[in-house]
Amino acid sequence: MLNDRRERLLRLLLAANGPLPAAEIGRLLGYPARSVRYDLELLCDWVAAHGARLVSTAGVGYHLEGDTDRVRRHLDRLMTGGPPPSEYIPSPRERVRRLLLMLLSDDAPRRLSVLADRLGVGKSTVHTDLATAESWASRRGLALARGHAGICLRGAEPHWRRAIVDLVGELADEAQLAMLLEEHPDAAPLQALLRPLVPRVSWGRLGDLLRELGAPELSICVAVMLSRLQAGHTLSYSPDQVSRGLSSPWGREAQAICRALESRFGVRIPNTEAAWLALQLEATRAVNPAPGRDIVHPADLELAEQMAVLVETRLGIGLRQDREFLMGLALHLRPIAERLRRGEAVENPLLDEVQAKYPAACLAAQDVGRALSAIWGLTVPEPEIGYLAIHIAAALEREKLRRRTVPRALIVCSSGVGTSALLVTRIRSLLPEIQPGRVVSAFRVREVLAEDPHDLVVATCQVPPCGLPVVRVSPLLGEDDVARVRRTVMALQSEAWRGRQPVLSELLTAETIALDVDAQNWEEAIRAGGDLLVRAGLAEPRYVDAMVRTAREYGPYIVLGPGFALPHARPGDGVLRLGMSLVRLRKPVPFGHPDNDPVRLVVCLGAIDNETHLKALMELSELLANPQSVEALHTAADVAEVLRLIRSVSAPPSEPGEGAVT
Repeated sequence: MLNDRRERLLRLLLAANGPLPAAEIGRLLGYPARSVRYDLELLCDWVAAHGARLVSTAGVGYHLEGDTDRVRRHLDRLMTGGPPPSEYIPSPRERVRRLLLMLLSDDAPRRLSVLADRLGVGKSTVHTDLATAESWASRRGLALARGHAGICLRGAEPHWRRAIVDLVGELADEAQLAMLLEEHPDAAPLQALLRPLVPRVSWGRLGDLLRELGAPELSICVAVMLSRLQAGHTLSYSPDQVSRGLSSPWGREAQAICRALESRFGVRIPNTEAAWLALQLEATRAVNPAPGRDIVHPADLELAEQMAVLVETRLGIGLRQDREFLMGLALHLRPIAERLRRGEAVENPLLDEVQAKYPAACLAAQDVGRALSAIWGLTVPEPEIGYLAIHIAAALEREKLRRRTVPRALIVCSSGVGTSALLVTRIRSLLPEIQPGRVVSAFRVREVLAEDPHDLVVATCQVPPCGLPVVRVSPLLGEDDVARVRRTVMALQSEAWRGRQPVLSELLTAETIALDVDAQNWEEAIRAGGDLLVRAGLAEPRYVDAMVRTAREYGPYIVLGPGFALPHARPGDGVLRLGMSLVRLRKPVPFGHPDNDPVRLVVCLGAIDNETHLKALMELSELLANPQSVEALHTAADVAEVLRLIRSVSAPPSEPGEGAVT
């Protein structure tokens, strides 16, 4: 039986220039090689029934032979929008998309029985799918209406367009969209599928125009705008919204696109549409600014720098020197605020994947979202927080690249020259993150390491203790071998990183901790922590004034969590040495934060640069993220007990051990 996954597998084989191994198919489609082999086994009979043959060549891969055009034509029937063939089992996600396709094609009500017939399922299944469709639509500002006449969607025009744009994006990937804009013959089934949503647009003419203007990423938005206009659906923006859109850095590009559309398609496009298009340009940043034009507002850049402090505290990486992060975030903040003020909902198709792959970035993005909510007086929803997390995840990846050194591996192989050469070649091909060093026998490992240092050992046999991590592998270097080597390399790099920065227990000492301090307000609380830095010889008195001034100028963003504040200023404001102080107030005081007041724990930071303090900040964040640890800090009888709590998250790194890594 066919389903969505097997259909994509067949289309991949039809498009391939030659045989594809199961592992490569799995990588491209995003599921394990063993599942690929299982699907291919089930597809053999189906492919044969349609005039083709699935060929498997050992050590090479899989490919299709025979009447592949017939197979392609049958697969294309699945995209026409009608009931699926009996041998095809659509997934719940596919059914919901088809349901939305019908509901968004126009606002006429449809009876439940009609929807069931079009989907090829029973009414009870449609009821279940409607609940998912309703949730999808509501996130975009549309409501599902049920009445005697049938079922339909209701909502304002901007929300209707947003939903159509998102659905087209789900139905067509980038490669399919490119073929659609080129009017490639293979795109005909997709064009038929999308026709109910975007019925009045020539995709080929639109593609020619957008290539000339350099904005192909906006093709869906422009196609939806043209189609809705020609169907008589117009926007009702206020004069202020139109003025703001057209005066934005993207207003000129939007107006140029609209003038070209009027000329090519013979339709009048009002300023409200140009303003809407400018907002889409702003959200996607698909148009490059004119040379020499600064499109980042200084206030946005300053706000991005403040948010970078929150992320540094959570993750322990330096971001204020990451210009790409600051500029990207600054450009992103204003569109978020504008969307929130307009009440425009956004969908983030990458949200689940980002949350799964970058949980730390998502936690930091939640800190940023709470801070922005307090500053703007607007709630930042989860999809927007997901987009903030993408900026942070990109910074994390850049940090990995910046700090990564390529470890050198001693190759130990006792199976002959040919086998050793094959192993080294496989390492160079599959493990670019390590540098193969010398190739020796197990008897010469210690002798060679004494004269030629390496970072780890990759061995096909037992190796005597040598003071380095040892990874046992097959001479053919299989997938499991590659995974074990990579885990070892990550551990090595992590160990090297930990040793380069002071830990929290080195900075918060008995000299810089004070308990049950009396303070009448936030300024007295900051000065109490600053005085500890001054008395310890870590900062000048003017640094205390600078922390107070910074908190007064930028507001309560230094309140990073419930009851916790992190006052700080610039290194040049009087820091003598890297230091931290911790003050526990006898009575909590308000700092002006809408959610996290009152504050009882105040940690003052005196940084000397953008990086040296980051490991300690990360450990502090770990300590304060644990409710039991926070409660223990609040009730600690003396400084010694506080120090024991700090050491629970800030123990000195252990020495790397010897022996095989499994």
